[in-house]
Amino acid sequence: MTDTSITANRKTSFFLSAIDLITLIFCGWILLYMCFGITRSPEVIKHIPVYLAIFVGVLFLAWLQKQPGWSYDPQNPSKRYQILSFFRGLYPVLLFGYFYTSGHAFNRIIFRDWLDPFFMGIDQFIFGYLPSLVWGKLYSHWAIQELFHFAYFCYYPMIAGIPIYLYFTQKDAFREVIFNLTFVFYCCYTIYSVLPVIGGRFLPEAMALTKTYRGGPFTHIMVFIYRTSNHLGGAFPSSHIAIAIVLTISALKYIRPLGYICTVITFFLSLATVYCHYHWFIDAVFGILTGIAGYYLANWTYYYLGEKGFN
Repeated sequence: MTDTSITANRKTSFFLSAIDLITLIFCGWILLYMCFGITRSPEVIKHIPVYLAIFVGVLFLAWLQKQPGWSYDPQNPSKRYQILSFFRGLYPVLLFGYFYTSGHAFNRIIFRDWLDPFFMGIDQFIFGYLPSLVWGKLYSHWAIQELFHFAYFCYYPMIAGIPIYLYFTQKDAFREVIFNLTFVFYCCYTIYSVLPVIGGRFLPEAMALTKTYRGGPFTHIMVFIYRTSNHLGGAFPSSHIAIAIVLTISALKYIRPLGYICTVITFFLSLATVYCHYHWFIDAVFGILTGIAGYYLANWTYYYLGEKGFN
């Protein structure tokens, strides 16, 4: 489908946008899941009102944009419409951090214990040792540490930089990329909600290494992040890799020179998830598969919903 046809569909769109729809589905699932497991994880009580508020807020903003003064006027689009439209297209990005960290409250409703012994067993079977512990210790020169921590850190500017650039240069591409990011994130978060996996930091020695200041500036930055973040879980599959792949494919599609750079970064980032002790090797493998499959499924869903009138 062309950008023109997508834009045409937006003129006769339904009450909800495509991002609204998948956000409501995700929040609805987590709400039901938390209510189901409240006796097994009482900590969810403090998150139920937040998810409910997000659910209601999404509906309210969708309703608001249909009201006079807030709706789209092709002759004279108001400032209020432009601001609200921008926010409704971007709000999931503001929620990713909360959705990720809140998972710690309910990711052991089904499985009461961490599943890391199973996943580390797969790594042990493949290699005869644990790469998530050995690689970073064996190749410990500060320059190598800095290279991989830099690659891992690049995830954050990639997530912000590519969509922002597209917002100012290719609006339709921006909407597509934000939807694809959101879709793949929600897929990962849904898996995290039922599979409690810490990753390499399940091992006390690896946990200590991720919190020990050493090396250069990017190693220090990542240590600071992990020293100030108390979340556990959300390791299988690696969302760092999955999202980096989604962004890389998007960059290759819309900003090809940057896409080539992102390809190199994503290669090293994928290795860094294991080298820096954050993930099991099998987490990285499934992160790659999730990123590739998730991108194409998300893209198909985006255009399918666009054809149905969800802009």
